[in-house]
Amino acid sequence: MVFNWRIFVVGFVFGLVIGALSNVSQFLFRMFDNLTPQMFSWITSVISVATFFISPVLLFACLYIMGEKIDLVTEFLSVVVPLFLGTWAGHLIGYFPLQFILIAWNGGTFAGPWVFWFMWYAFRAAFSLEFFVGFAALSMAYIARRRSL
Repeated sequence: MVFNWRIFVVGFVFGLVIGALSNVSQFLFRMFDNLTPQMFSWITSVISVATFFISPVLLFACLYIMGEKIDLVTEFLSVVVPLFLGTWAGHLIGYFPLQFILIAWNGGTFAGPWVFWFMWYAFRAAFSLEFFVGFAALSMAYIARRRSL
């Protein structure tokens, strides 16, 4: 099995961006005390729309284009494992630093329920939307290429 670094990097970058965007609205709300609830709602809506265009739309397009040159049947593990590891690591690296900052900023401790929350998020990030969207894009590119032959 040859580790496909391009798939890993694409999965990592998209996972990192989505992991970081999941905290931005909370971080902005805590950082600026003069934000009204309407402004917070507007910022959250803009972030949600941006998140939708980044993932699944842009991620699907990127991996579909990359998947046109990949034979998914023979290179299955060398594609799926890097995609899984890239999206998982990207989510964790994008999510946890801002969460640690928010917890420290609010005077919280890192023991107790926070440990279980982080363990749950690490498990949930392993099976993120980006992984399944990426796998669907690679599969659809493979099927489209096979049909055109």
